[in-house]
Amino acid sequence: MKALRILGFLLLAYGAVMLVLLVVAKDWALSHSIVHLVSRTDRRVGNEVDGSIDMPLALISSVVVMFAGVWFAWYIPRMLRQYGMGRQDQPTT
Repeated sequence: MKALRILGFLLLAYGAVMLVLLVVAKDWALSHSIVHLVSRTDRRVGNEVDGSIDMPLALISSVVVMFAGVWFAWYIPRMLRQYGMGRQDQPTT
């Protein structure tokens, strides 16, 4: 559960930093967006993004990463606790 929270906070921080960089260093942030990472890890041939992307796509991708961070940091651990799936209880024999 702690690993999910850490992952969520890292995703949230990454999205927020990229949004700030879109204001401060627009050219660098557009050419190093999360879209580039996702396109590099895609297994389809010829699906890689080269160069910079447009501003709406960069904004949306940063917001989606922040949403995923909130989802992993707060919502999933809350649901695991609610349904008793995140406990480390030892079975009684």
